[in-house]
Amino acid sequence: MKLLHVTHQYRPAIGGAEEYMALVSEALAGRGHRVSVYTANSTDYESWTGDLPARETIAGVDVRRFRAIPRRELTWRVLRYGLWRYLEQPKRRYEPFILVGNGPTCPGMFAAIATRGRQYDLVHLNSLHYAHSAYGYAAARLAGRSVVLTPHVHVEQRETWDVGYLRAILARADLIFADTEYERQFHIRQGRDPERVVTGGVGLRIEEYMFPDQAAARQRLGIPADAQVVLCLGRQVDYKGLDKVLAAVAGLQHEFPRALCLVAGPESEWSQGVMAQYAGAGWLRNLGRVEPDVKLAALSAADVMAMPSHGEAFGVTYLESWLAGRPVIGLAKGAVQALIADGQDGFLIPPGDDAALVRAVRRCLEDAARAAEMGAAGRRKALEQYTLDRIVDRIEGACLRLVEAKRRGHARQPAQS
Repeated sequence: MKLLHVTHQYRPAIGGAEEYMALVSEALAGRGHRVSVYTANSTDYESWTGDLPARETIAGVDVRRFRAIPRRELTWRVLRYGLWRYLEQPKRRYEPFILVGNGPTCPGMFAAIATRGRQYDLVHLNSLHYAHSAYGYAAARLAGRSVVLTPHVHVEQRETWDVGYLRAILARADLIFADTEYERQFHIRQGRDPERVVTGGVGLRIEEYMFPDQAAARQRLGIPADAQVVLCLGRQVDYKGLDKVLAAVAGLQHEFPRALCLVAGPESEWSQGVMAQYAGAGWLRNLGRVEPDVKLAALSAADVMAMPSHGEAFGVTYLESWLAGRPVIGLAKGAVQALIADGQDGFLIPPGDDAALVRAVRRCLEDAARAAEMGAAGRRKALEQYTLDRIVDRIEGACLRLVEAKRRGHARQPAQS
């Protein structure tokens, strides 16, 4: 197949959706398909800025990057205004504010898809709520191409799907790949044809996860060998729950004086304000944005990974933690509660229950043997269910069937909203 993947950002940009697109693209290219990626020239979704090559080949994938209109303070104000008015009174006149405010707005990408799209068998849109999905969908239809979509919907965050133009894309896409069965059932409840919604899933390339031993990892990161390490891994934004984890570890210092909170992930203006509250705390280490080898060291150094996020489409960091043999803590909400088996490979805590988070962290720190058993159970689950080959088998098979149906003239018309 000749596949055009359209995404908001791509490697080396960091993020779950970015990693998903890179892994799937490289795996399909490795299976002999011709894969091109169109993306913004950005490594920072807050500003849509970056300084990357306009075109390069990465692991057999032809990557083309397009300049995005920078997202500045005025653009953020436009987005906040649009969301505030739309969620209060959902009228179409507010949708352009959301579209422009979200970005990335790449006029060159729209033109390229519209003019070159016919070279490909289908267009795969990654990550629904950013602007590239709207003009990517429109350009693909202008080129007469089938459209498949991996939306990575955060069900509890309405702004990621419950806007008129986003619902229209969901309704009209030829095929939707859901990250989880939970998300698939959500789309079906929203009126999508069950035959058009496939649980694609999220998987990892296992050979990339060669972990150092814990002692070596701690020495590299400057962490005491006898520390009890709680890792919070992911972008340092408000919905990930970093502030809750910091408060939990701070509150447990009198019980566990060797407890240390290790934070790894790109910082934000919000996180800088949170971190300022703990300036000088000896139990806190903030690595900020890390390279892959440092991430592996952080996972090895940890005793437990806590990310009580209230907005995950999946949560790949839970899988990464399991591969390292570490138990995880997440919210009993949305896709995460369908991923973590409470008390078996981690703990689920009720949303808003900060005391439950403290109890979960305490249980991991006070019973290291039980924590290790849960981490081992998580590793077994990751290896059995979430390898990249399993995920790509589903995606490749569904795309081949769609392309073959169109060639035979049997492709169903996109559903109308």
